[in-house]
Amino acid sequence: MRKLAEQGYEVFLPMLTKWERKKSAWHRSELVMFPRYSFVRCGRTEQGISPIHSTPGVSDLVRFGTTLALLDAETVNAIRTLAEQGNQALQAEAMPFKVGEQVEVADGPLKGLAGIVSEVAEKRVVVLLTLLGREKPIALPANHLRIDKR
Repeated sequence: MRKLAEQGYEVFLPMLTKWERKKSAWHRSELVMFPRYSFVRCGRTEQGISPIHSTPGVSDLVRFGTTLALLDAETVNAIRTLAEQGNQALQAEAMPFKVGEQVEVADGPLKGLAGIVSEVAEKRVVVLLTLLGREKPIALPANHLRIDKR
């Protein structure tokens, strides 16, 4: 991408931020929205696309048969807005958990139990767990939990 920008092309690589659990801790990580694809526009009206083919890191341009795939500015702006809104919403979240969400205890003495998030604080999450046949609210460190995808 940097090489294309150095040649005067406008380049857009939409990124998404998501929560990931790594080494028993939750972190925000950035991922490419469309892996192996970026959006390129000529920076000047007289600029052609042939130099793009010989730019390191570029495999090819997307085509439909022999016709280049083109997107209008409105579509690219909608993708940009979608990525920005999603990233801003995630940055505002202190934790990857939401009230009512199903979670599983991944570490600690309660490992293997599943429950429902009832409260989210800065470092702890209160989960309703069924213990001895009764539902109990248990405060757990966020890094002991993972989102239950069942």
